[in-house]
Amino acid sequence: MKSNYICLDTSVFVKVLVEEEDSDKATSLMKNIIQSGQLIVLPSFAWAEVGTVLRKKRRRKELAIQEADDFWLEFRQFPGVEYLSDELLMDRAWKISRYFDMPTLYDAAFLAVAEIVKERTGEICEFWTADQRLVDQLNGRKDYVRWLKE
Repeated sequence: MKSNYICLDTSVFVKVLVEEEDSDKATSLMKNIIQSGQLIVLPSFAWAEVGTVLRKKRRRKELAIQEADDFWLEFRQFPGVEYLSDELLMDRAWKISRYFDMPTLYDAAFLAVAEIVKERTGEICEFWTADQRLVDQLNGRKDYVRWLKE
């Protein structure tokens, strides 16, 4: 049975919005999420991370002004997105980042979201990423992590 919850890395969202390598896979995943009615659960800062990537692409002239604006609006209108922010998330992200010796807490916060959703609901919350560096760093030690290229 498919879980009611899923967590998507910024790298996946960007591939849904902007045409790049593996955008077809990200778009297919998003269609499946929407069709199945899964709730996308994200750390509270995820909107800023997606926006930052779009702004960087705009500043590098990879996107026109209107394209960036349109992609931002599209991201903001994705159905079924919920943001998590509490002390449990902060503490879990810190512990995960320490355990895997991560240089930032950004990736760890997405992992923490998936773990907290499972604890609170009893349902698996897969975390999908297109970030090979992150997948390599975790080295299979988090069974809920899915790599978009798989």
